[in-house]
Amino acid sequence: MRFSQFTLIAALSVACASLALAEQQKLPPGYTLKPELTHQNVAQDPDGIWDQADLAPVGNPRRNPDIYTARISTPAGEWMLSQVTSGCSMQSECPFQLVLKRADGSKVTVADGTLLQGGTAVLATDYSKIFAQTYSGVETNPVKVSR
Repeated sequence: MRFSQFTLIAALSVACASLALAEQQKLPPGYTLKPELTHQNVAQDPDGIWDQADLAPVGNPRRNPDIYTARISTPAGEWMLSQVTSGCSMQSECPFQLVLKRADGSKVTVADGTLLQGGTAVLATDYSKIFAQTYSGVETNPVKVSR
């Protein structure tokens, strides 16, 4: 009995230390993107970012995923971060795609990665990187923008 109590205490200590470390890593300054729920239980993405395969039903009972989005406008164009709840990890890190919509109306996916559901991402002011909150801290992903 004592061994299982010790194991539980050790596991909780490691989990708390991981969360504390993640909290210590702050997002850098830049353009803040905080996705909010925009589409619930969707089988097709109204914004045209996610493929049909990314929106397959998950869970028990089966349910189509939700889509969270954040939008900002910059001199380079309109940026949209779209996050889908299918493919999330046990730590609630869900896939995202960063899309740039230019003045001519063309859209291009410039980055992807994982972001905590309900988390925040920051686009660098020079548009070269996106920083995303994850369970283990801040993840940096390159942004591929042709100039």
